[in-house]
This record gives sequence, structure tokens and C-alpha cells, in this order.
Amino acid sequence: LFIYPAATAAQFGLIASLFKAIDAVGPLPAFAVPTLFLFLSLRSRIFSLLPASRPNRAEQDGKATPVEVKRPSWTPPGIAFPFIWSTISLLRASSSLVVWRATSRVLASPPLLVLVLHLCVGDTWNCITNVERRQGTSALGVFAVLASVYAAVGVYFQTVPLAGKLLAPSAVWISIATVLTWSIWNLNGRQPLLPKADGKSVTLRLPLSDILEN
Repeated sequence: LFIYPAATAAQFGLIASLFKAIDAVGPLPAFAVPTLFLFLSLRSRIFSLLPASRPNRAEQDGKATPVEVKRPSWTPPGIAFPFIWSTISLLRASSSLVVWRATSRVLASPPLLVLVLHLCVGDTWNCITNVERRQGTSALGVFAVLASVYAAVGVYFQTVPLAGKLLAPSAVWISIATVLTWSIWNLNGRQPLLPKADGKSVTLRLPLSDILEN
């Protein structure tokens, strides 16, 4: 319970510091902003102190969850998830460009940092869900992911309504994912919502270690 929020805060601090360093040098060219947010949307986990790898679909017969995990009948097919997340990543990038232009071309602006926080919360949730496979803690933690995306959509809309509308599909999808997460938890024995001493240890690692490993 301590490690998860601490790691999330540390990851957020690293990315926020990077943004401030870039701002100190000068505004990025406009084309670089959506590229940066597209990269973060896809690979923000390289800044995480927790292992936050995505599911290995080859090992799971193309499914989003391990083959032994029971899923509701309405679960989208595994092939749909990459397309959904790719679309959401593009919408995050384009909406962030709109916000960046409206906030004096500053990366470390409050609206953009709210989206960064959402990405950090999502990476921590991925560690809980896909690495540690704690279904109960995942069911509880997904509400933090949901709250953070609604916060991001809200501040984007307040900044520029168009940006909020572009980001809104993220909130719709994560709302669906929240129901799916709780359905999986319910179908698979209702594991404890809080993490237990069950041998699923959390391993902290240095940021950017994914790059070194790859």
C-alpha cells in the first residue's frame, strides 16, 4: 500500500522534472509535442520504478488475460485491444497539442501534468494487474485509473473544449475496462482487495531500465 503510491509519485516527479527542464531550454517545435505525448502514452512505463510491462499476448493465445482466467462473455477479442489503445494514444497526443498551444506552449502546465499523472497511475495499475496479477487489488486500483482519466478530460475541456472532447474516448474505454476488471474479479474467486503477503513481491527498479534491457 505504501510502495504503489510512492512509485507513482516518483514516476510523476521524473516526468514533471523532464518537462520543466525542456521548458527551461525553450518551447519545443509544435511537431515534437504530439510525438512526445504519443511516446509517453505508449512507453511512459520506462520512467516507472515498478515493472509495468503489458500482457504477453503470444503466451496468452492472443487474449488480454491469461488463458486460465475466466472472463465475461462480452469481453472484447484480444486483437481489439491494440487497435483501441493505439487510437487512444493518438487522441492523447492530438489533444495535448491543443492544450499545449493554449497554455503558452509550456509542457509543465497543470492540464498536461494531470494527463501525465493519469499515465503514471495506469503504469502502477499495470504492475498490479499484469505483473503481480493481484485481481483484487487491480479491481480496487482501477478506480484510481478511472478517476485520473476523468480528471484529465475535465481539465482538458476547461482549457480547450476541443481537447476535452478528443480525450473523452479514453474515459469511455477505461469506464468499460473498469466494469471488465470487476467482472473478472467476481468470476475468479474474489481475491482480497488489499494486497496480502502471498509471495507476490514488488521489485523496484531504476527508471529507463526497459531501454537498457531492450
